[in-house]
Amino acid sequence: MSERQEFFNQNGYWVEKKVFSSDQMSELFTMFYDLAYSMLKRTGLSVDQFPTTSKVSYTNDMKTLDLLLLTLFKKNKDLMGEIYDTVSYSIEFLRFITDRRVESISKELLGINDHIPLYAAYNRIRIDPPEDERRTYGWHQEIFYTIPRTKFLQTWCPILRDTTVENGTIEICPRSQTTGIAKQTWNEIDGHALQIIVDDSEVAKFKQISLPMSVGDILFFDGHLFHKSGQNSTNDEIRFSLVGMFNDTSNIEFRCPKPNFDFRGITPKEHFKQYFDQSN
Repeated sequence: MSERQEFFNQNGYWVEKKVFSSDQMSELFTMFYDLAYSMLKRTGLSVDQFPTTSKVSYTNDMKTLDLLLLTLFKKNKDLMGEIYDTVSYSIEFLRFITDRRVESISKELLGINDHIPLYAAYNRIRIDPPEDERRTYGWHQEIFYTIPRTKFLQTWCPILRDTTVENGTIEICPRSQTTGIAKQTWNEIDGHALQIIVDDSEVAKFKQISLPMSVGDILFFDGHLFHKSGQNSTNDEIRFSLVGMFNDTSNIEFRCPKPNFDFRGITPKEHFKQYFDQSN
């Protein structure tokens, strides 16, 4: 067993250093900027104060990206959600999450053979503006947010800028995965994401730590590890962070979920009816 596996099995997590390059982050920066710039034009807002995508660069123009996204957020919070969803199926993002080194380490920590395919579930880049708590979770385990009874591990990493205590880096309870399924409650709160929260009495049994991380590093952790994101208490900086899971498709309990898409604009049927009237 490798040092990496031994630490992961004992503590429930592992941080791998310097996995992602500046070039990879630059590609993600350009993607975010162009999506936000296009969205701003689409909504009819002025783009005069913002340079075009060809004139900005990572890391020189991070503040400009912050301002661009926060302008959209203040206009309509749902616009940020649309960018979030667009990113998750963009070629740039899919190229990023299929990094060979991440795949190899995931299989090592899951204890599976190299030939077994991984199913990437719910991989997203979170976009957390200052003081926005709609998708800030309390202490939780990931097992009830994902495919039931599957064997998986979770990943988390800073995107574009380092994550700090101030901007709300991830917090974990080392070794809490040894609890198995902890006592917890299901909470559906208006205006917030679903909260499946581990009881305080369970969390109190373990040390709680924040994990400031540098761009390029990635955290792997067990699906039973207690964790949560901190609050972004900066004035004008967005926290970008990758969240996602890799599932062992050879596990006997694995069942691939069916995607369910809702259309923000007209539906395919409505589009069809604009060209063909079958009422007669």
